[in-house]
Amino acid sequence: MATVPKLEFRIRDIPTRTVTLFPTRAQVVRDIKNVVLKPGANEITILGLSPSVDEDSIKVEGTGSAIISDISVELLPNREIFEEIYPDDDDDESEELDDDEPDHDQKKESEAMASLNDKLTSLEDEQKRVKEIIASAESQVKILDSYGTSIKRENTDDIRADLKDYRNEREKAFKDHLDAAVEDRELSKKIADLKLERARLARIEQKKQKQLDKEKVKAAKAKQKEAEKKARRKMEERKEKGRIRKEREDLWPVMCWSVRITLDAIDLQTPGSSRRTSIASASDLVKVDTSSEHSDGTYKCDLSLSYVVSSAYWSPSYDLSLSTTTNTALLCFDAQLTNKTSENWNNCKIVLSTSQATFAGLQDDIPTLVPWRVRLNGKGYGGRPVSEILDSREERNHKDGQTSQQGAWNVQKSRSHLYGYQKVNNAPETTQSVYAAAARPTSVEQQWAQIKQAQGISGSPFGAHPAGLVHPAPVTSGFGAQPNLAPTGSAGLFGGATRSSAGGLFGGGGASNHAQSASSDARSTAPTGLLGAAGSAPRAAALEAQTESVAPEATRGSGSILKRLGRKSSTAEATLVSGDNNGTFDFDSFIAQEDAAPAPSLSFQESSHEETGLTTTYDLPGLKSLPSSSTPSKQRVARVSFTSVSFSHTVVAKYKPAAYLKAKLRNGSKITLLKGPVGLTLDGSFMGRSTLPRCSAGDSFTLSLGVDPAIHVVYSKPEVRRSTSGMIFSKEDSSVYTRTTTISNTRAAAAAAGKSGVRLVVQDQVPVSEDERLRVAIHCPRGLVVGSNPVPAGTPGKPEEDKDWGQGKASLKKGGEVEWDVELAAGKSVRLVLEYEVAAPGGEGVVQV
Repeated sequence: MATVPKLEFRIRDIPTRTVTLFPTRAQVVRDIKNVVLKPGANEITILGLSPSVDEDSIKVEGTGSAIISDISVELLPNREIFEEIYPDDDDDESEELDDDEPDHDQKKESEAMASLNDKLTSLEDEQKRVKEIIASAESQVKILDSYGTSIKRENTDDIRADLKDYRNEREKAFKDHLDAAVEDRELSKKIADLKLERARLARIEQKKQKQLDKEKVKAAKAKQKEAEKKARRKMEERKEKGRIRKEREDLWPVMCWSVRITLDAIDLQTPGSSRRTSIASASDLVKVDTSSEHSDGTYKCDLSLSYVVSSAYWSPSYDLSLSTTTNTALLCFDAQLTNKTSENWNNCKIVLSTSQATFAGLQDDIPTLVPWRVRLNGKGYGGRPVSEILDSREERNHKDGQTSQQGAWNVQKSRSHLYGYQKVNNAPETTQSVYAAAARPTSVEQQWAQIKQAQGISGSPFGAHPAGLVHPAPVTSGFGAQPNLAPTGSAGLFGGATRSSAGGLFGGGGASNHAQSASSDARSTAPTGLLGAAGSAPRAAALEAQTESVAPEATRGSGSILKRLGRKSSTAEATLVSGDNNGTFDFDSFIAQEDAAPAPSLSFQESSHEETGLTTTYDLPGLKSLPSSSTPSKQRVARVSFTSVSFSHTVVAKYKPAAYLKAKLRNGSKITLLKGPVGLTLDGSFMGRSTLPRCSAGDSFTLSLGVDPAIHVVYSKPEVRRSTSGMIFSKEDSSVYTRTTTISNTRAAAAAAGKSGVRLVVQDQVPVSEDERLRVAIHCPRGLVVGSNPVPAGTPGKPEEDKDWGQGKASLKKGGEVEWDVELAAGKSVRLVLEYEVAAPGGEGVVQV
């Protein structure tokens, strides 16, 4: 039997064309160019797909002279070795000790001392020689004296000759002694001088040596500090390497998906009807690339692999900068991109989509209303009839079912069975044990069952298939399995229940792909279709693939999730951001300042966006890289400018005497702002972080900016007095209550600069009677009636100083709420008085319901 030619590709070596990020997952498209096929059957295996891939979403397309006879997907142990992919650095961390510099100064001083000592030694030697001459002369004199005493007087002539010799020798000895004594004195003097010089030189050298020792100690300390600094730097480098290694170990896949594709290279001269699996002529089924056949009998094709992963997603993040002086705002719309799939996507087109990639509740049947029948239970029944008919039994059952289903969808996927590297001492033995375990028929099945259990699924990784679609018939399209991807909303776009993995910023849950496969156990298909579109078309399609998103259609009947890139689309405007919810801020210094000319700022690349149906896509400019990391990266999507921002204050002094500042902004751009965290900056000062609500194009939203400390609010204690009107003939007890709110605008700097005042909404309330015998009447502001026009209200806080405080109007709403709309000038104050009368039958008290 002939051997089938086999080719292996690792996913890390296959270039990525496009990555489309959804709020809960991502769709990846990779290209394998110029695959050489031999005539007949060929087997191509793609190894190393992330374990978070939805195996039912894996799809293969391509161009060339071949047909696909089989596609199988299998979960296998990771065959790559961690140490080979991420080798350890063999840096020599031993520290080299610097050679001590020679002590030139000390050496010079030692030579001078040695020269002095040599001179002194020479003089001392010379002095010894002179002393020896003196001693010799003295000995000669003694010998002459001894010789003189031994002469006998027998011969006078001999005596005279002897005396003459004695005199000559003694004079000679005396002369030698005298010369030697003079020389000895001179030498002694020189030796004494040299000893003094040596002592002086020794003191100088001692001082220099002390100074040198100090410098050496200082240099040693500096050297020690430098060594400690190097040690700390090396320690930090080791910690950083350890952090990177730990992150890589956490993202290291234990199991990986393997895709095995069987292709049959076809002969262009063979008619399609002659093949057993053909259903029409070759011209109807095959659009071949005539240039793909080589002279040596081999064929060439291009493959495109697409799949959906659940450990990659994007979420919005904002920075909002507000100005109270110009009533404008700038919003930076950023996208936080997360990739925890263990795959690196380099130099590819990245598209952001707001689609949830699935519709919630596809497996749910449309509910049918059941008749809601009720009856009387008799007078003796002690229940509450209103509560019993508030909702039906079927309604409660459906709500309970939705709650439990939502809880099941909200379960986070466990990564413990999918990722994590454990270093062992005997790596070869461990590798053998892994493959030995994988060779057992039940090993991978058990591992797959654990992954399914961790993901909270049964048949499909992202939920059960609808009834009747558990084992659909095999399809005859180009590559069989066609994933059905459709967006989902926070409450189901068509009333279905939501699916969420973590709550989600978009209200929805995880995306789902239900691929149609003939055998779920083997997870393989055997379609009879052929490889994709014709290669005879101009090769400009390859260039077009670089500028457009070529992700396959992800929906059926509701449009495509992935939009072609490079289309004409509007570009958003720009903004910068920061913020807090309940912070306080001093506005005086900022209002008094004049607006300075802004310095040129760095520009950001912004994305183009496109809205189609229920989905909005953002195409990030250029080619990006998104490596696998536990830390999300940030990309600028758009910058939006706001004009005519409305700032207002709300005072509910009854609960808290404070003025809350809020800003109302209108989204005048064409971009829909999604719900997400936002940083707030007010007049150049960072306030903190808050949450930006979802806002469609043309709509408005409100953000709370915390308490404004420049607006002072005083809420006095209530005053109570007995009412005297009609008490003589009336049987009612009547009391009058007075509440006073004093508000001061302390922005004197704004008043001096001619700035306008602030707008405040002040709220208070009066009790609402639930009994017709209990009457409540408002005396001040006078003329308040529910639904009527507002009436003038407010008096100066200081009658003489605050005459031109501004204006105010009061209105009465349902529920006893009294609301003042006040325009308060800078540096002024206003008093708002609420006076009402409560009349009750005599002897009866008034209590809150």
